Amino acid sequence: MNLKISVGVWYMGSVYDRFVKDGYRPQQNMVNRIRSISEIEGVDGIEIHYPTEINEDNIDAIREILAKTGLKIVQFCPHLWVNPEWKYGAFSNPDPGIRKDALDLAKRAVDISREFKPEVMVYWPAQDGYDYFFQVDYNRRLNWMVECLTELCDYCPEQKFAIEYKQFEPRTHIFLGRVGEVMTIINEIDRDNLGVNLDIGHAMIVKENLSESLALINRYDKLYHTHWNDNHTIFDDDIIVGSVNFWQTLEFTYWLYKNNYNKWHGLDLFPYREDPSHIVRESIDNIRFFYKMSEKIDKFDMEEIFYSSDPVKMNRFLRDLLQRNI
Repeated sequence: MNLKISVGVWYMGSVYDRFVKDGYRPQQNMVNRIRSISEIEGVDGIEIHYPTEINEDNIDAIREILAKTGLKIVQFCPHLWVNPEWKYGAFSNPDPGIRKDALDLAKRAVDISREFKPEVMVYWPAQDGYDYFFQVDYNRRLNWMVECLTELCDYCPEQKFAIEYKQFEPRTHIFLGRVGEVMTIINEIDRDNLGVNLDIGHAMIVKENLSESLALINRYDKLYHTHWNDNHTIFDDDIIVGSVNFWQTLEFTYWLYKNNYNKWHGLDLFPYREDPSHIVRESIDNIRFFYKMSEKIDKFDMEEIFYSSDPVKMNRFLRDLLQRNI
């Protein structure tokens, strides 16, 4: 299959945590980050945020390096969580002026992205949530989010927008944190250009079964993008794809394969200590392995296993399949 891989520019520079605030490696400008991405075999696209990573000051340089490398901007995302102004929400902020500022920034991102024709623009409601009980009026906050999302979709009907759901971090509770919640709002807004970005790690930290979440999204044909990574199901670790949750990632890939998924596989990783290029390469190789395994699984009579719900037969089959590939 033609595996389409995109890489986020945010982890190709210095990545820091609260203990090593200057990061674990030297910082890089956006041009050097994109150049590094272009040197990784199998990568054809990048993911980038406005205005912290691409903006009016560096757009000419980014345009030039994209032309030289042949890379495409796959995801163009408004950065609606890095400004202290949005500490109590962007699209759900109780201050109408702040909501307007957030929506205006998202529209500027749309305007700037028009020449690059990104596959998707992602809205992650990172600051749209709460940390305490009795802190918010839940219904009104959801209403404001719906109003802003609807206006954004109508601002550019030809552009696909995707909501990336996540339950916590940076807030203890983020609105639209599970697949059912995000699908409820998407179906309520009812716009042809609004769908889902399914992030593997975000689904896992709320103990979702990736394949079941995928089935729900696919019932409405709303899977616009995927983010690939892994974690220990406690925190959004963003480590090498399939390095922890092997079987669940394999099953998820199998159902993508069965549903002829032909969109992009975005690598949303966060390598603190390791060379990010190495982590990207390992993740790509693992995704390719999962698709090869899926192709082999599909040659067997899985319908009989699904019908009988026989876990013993399923386990033996998968073990035998792995042994044949050792």
